[in-house]
Amino acid sequence: MNDGPAGRYRDRLLGPDGEPVWERPWERNLIVDELRKLLAALVKGDPQGVPVRYWAVGSGDAAWDGGNLPSEAARRTRTQLFTETARKQIPAGQVTFVGGAFTNQLEITMQFTIADIPGGPATWSLREFGVFAGGTAASGSGLLLNHRIHPRIDMQQGFTLERTLRLTF
Repeated sequence: MNDGPAGRYRDRLLGPDGEPVWERPWERNLIVDELRKLLAALVKGDPQGVPVRYWAVGSGDAAWDGGNLPSEAARRTRTQLFTETARKQIPAGQVTFVGGAFTNQLEITMQFTIADIPGGPATWSLREFGVFAGGTAASGSGLLLNHRIHPRIDMQQGFTLERTLRLTF
């Protein structure tokens, strides 16, 4: 039985020459309440029904490294990341259907380097991400559709974090 939208993601870290350093398996991703509001707006034809526009990353909270995570129930109602450090606009055509046109599954793949994350080494330890519909390049704007807290990834010069997100409706 499907209880509604679901998300999965996979991270790959690529070295300076583009070679894979590591790849994590597909993992569950939390769909937040804002996605359900966006879907309702799209079906109604309301102007709130805006497309996916930004992928944000954040440093989160260092306490998460020790397993002290906020509950899923608390995260489900979030409207922004805990500590957003950067966001990237998702290019036109980057959101694709999986398995052909008009399926119930979408995929987005984005790459992040330290050039995408201003602030220097203090902001290069990533612990969370989220995808936003609408909004602007300003931190926290738009409708947060999904949120994921993950093991810390320390970005370094020359390395690329490649993230793939699949949303199933």
